[in-house]
Amino acid sequence: MKVERGSIELKQILVNNVSVESWSADKLVASEGEEINCTLKYDWRMGEDYVFKVITVDNQSAEQVVKAPVIHPNISIDIKNVSIISNSKFLRVNVAYRAHGEGIDTLHTILFTYSSFNKFNHTLYIFYDPDFMADESLKRADAIVKYFHRYGIEIYKIDFNALEILSKAMLQRSILIVVNPLKDKYGRRLEDALPAPLIDPDRDGKIKDNSRYGKSFIYDWMRDKGLIFITVGSLQPHKRILYKDGIYNYARDSFETFDVHLFFTDATGKEGIIEGRFILGDYSPTRITGTLGLSYREESFGFDKNALERYGLRYYGYGDYKLFREGVNFNLTLPVFIRVGKGGWLVMSDEGYWLSDEQLAHDLFLIYMQSVWDSEWIPYGWYWDNGGTFHECAGVLKVNDRLETGSIPSDIIGRKLVIRILGIAYSSDLKEGIVVEKVLEYPIFQELH
Repeated sequence: MKVERGSIELKQILVNNVSVESWSADKLVASEGEEINCTLKYDWRMGEDYVFKVITVDNQSAEQVVKAPVIHPNISIDIKNVSIISNSKFLRVNVAYRAHGEGIDTLHTILFTYSSFNKFNHTLYIFYDPDFMADESLKRADAIVKYFHRYGIEIYKIDFNALEILSKAMLQRSILIVVNPLKDKYGRRLEDALPAPLIDPDRDGKIKDNSRYGKSFIYDWMRDKGLIFITVGSLQPHKRILYKDGIYNYARDSFETFDVHLFFTDATGKEGIIEGRFILGDYSPTRITGTLGLSYREESFGFDKNALERYGLRYYGYGDYKLFREGVNFNLTLPVFIRVGKGGWLVMSDEGYWLSDEQLAHDLFLIYMQSVWDSEWIPYGWYWDNGGTFHECAGVLKVNDRLETGSIPSDIIGRKLVIRILGIAYSSDLKEGIVVEKVLEYPIFQELH
């Protein structure tokens, strides 16, 4: 601030007609031609206009409109040190890192460990058609697309016609999201439903005859082409088939209440993999639940881990539930990823809409960030293969910190680990985020052998 004539003594500074309490100046009195340099602390939002007003002791004033600068989120993470803390039975991975960021409010730093990791460039699609989806499903789909877009990840919306084309092509390494409930031509809600191109392309009402393996068309796509199939709002979306004319039929070869394993997984027996009752049971967040910051949810049904293991299915669970019924303890999990050949099925569920659309989108995004489908994960890794830290700041962040896994049983570890560090930073002003990644292989046989 420069004094043009006379002299002044500075008394007060206002921003948008609100007095600023925390400010300082290199001097309070100045004469003609002199400048006063002021420093003030104010919680501004990037890109917005602010009226700065100075008042002197004799109540003279001057003001100026200033636009707050826009600083797009940027973040860097440097790994300072990796160490293995081990004994005869367990080991923990400890990573020291340094992070520096600008234009951000939060930094979520995550440590993942895998037996192997090979990230593919998946193209993401979401079924989106107002003619075939209930209003709440459209809103949820919009929330998912919006959340991913914040971090520069595009999800392509495809309608029924585009879904037909996509399914015929059976593109490799794709990710397809379908949100339930759907709706028929009369606007009636269809729960546990899928568009016909995914399970009944020949329109005969049967699912298994569209598969080389006697399963389903979507199963073949997962197994042979590496599709990652994500279902939201349903544990058993194969029960109803919705056709292009808006008419639906029940699947003619789905006879049991819980038989989704016969269509979407490698399992072949009569025993179902879904259990539950009016409530899913006592919730026990696992280590991965806390690391990712997944939301608490209540459900009626979940996936029975004991049944999954009896079938030899490879799965990764994101939350444990203990259900005691008729003298039997059931160990359930949800959400869950089930490996199918080169791809797999991620079940987000939330049939009762316990989560808000934002919470569901957040949880799906964080699970996508982990990308267990691109890895050979450590057995039961949700209990120990990860760790995280969370930092808040006011635009600028400089931090030195550590990440650490849980105690991993030594007998399930090979001779190397893949260590992956993610930094997920976000600016609430710009509604914009950024993700940075560090991946390294770490030999561990020296510590164990």
